[in-house]
Amino acid sequence: MHINYSQVSEVYAGTTLKDSSKPQDNNLAIHTTDATDEVIQNRKDFMKEIDFELEKCTFANQTHSTNIHKVTKEDIGAGAYSTKDAIADCDALYTDLHNVLIGVFTADCVPILIHDQDQHIIAAIHAGWKGTVAGITKKMLHTLLYEENCEASALRVIIGPSIDFTSFEVGQDVIDEVLKLDFDTSTYYMPKGNDKYYLDVRGLNYQMLRDAGIPDTNIIIQHEDTFEDNENFFSYRRNKDTGRNLTFILQK
Repeated sequence: MHINYSQVSEVYAGTTLKDSSKPQDNNLAIHTTDATDEVIQNRKDFMKEIDFELEKCTFANQTHSTNIHKVTKEDIGAGAYSTKDAIADCDALYTDLHNVLIGVFTADCVPILIHDQDQHIIAAIHAGWKGTVAGITKKMLHTLLYEENCEASALRVIIGPSIDFTSFEVGQDVIDEVLKLDFDTSTYYMPKGNDKYYLDVRGLNYQMLRDAGIPDTNIIIQHEDTFEDNENFFSYRRNKDTGRNLTFILQK
């Protein structure tokens, strides 16, 4: 079970969903459990669903960093069966390879997928509030635009399911970090009282995409609230000890 974002034939992209008939409700993240064999089986079952091979997937050990890694042929299969060989300390992957699946694991954080049809590049970003205020999305965009010669107008972006504005409560310490961003963030947080705020992490990332020159028409936003939709999505804010959905992309 997954959401299919694919709009062009050369790219397949989507987000997996929870499934109560699967072990751990179809958790796809090995790092969340000691029963890794169950997660690997879930991964294998999902690969059968999309007619792909787990051996051709590449995943990272996510740490809420701003570290980016370009996936090469030598990286194919990293993190597919174990966290031990996953791309270390990394929260964004990109590649110009075909027939390689990359993705990020989330449970409230914002997953962002990017595709450049001209340069044949795909990217996947894991943007929690920490990575967002530290600039992981801006860093990836800078890499694509200035190192990989992508044109902003050619980038197609999907912002996947994440925690919604009014479900994400934070303290003054987080807002202090948000205020350090180099654009007007006032529309992306709202006082709740008692030094608590609602924070729109999805919106902050959307603004970074727009500020980089990506046309609004090139950005698709999934508005599912992972906190509220317990049937389909894992939520760290809701359950703490929980699995992860996988948001993925591959070039055929």
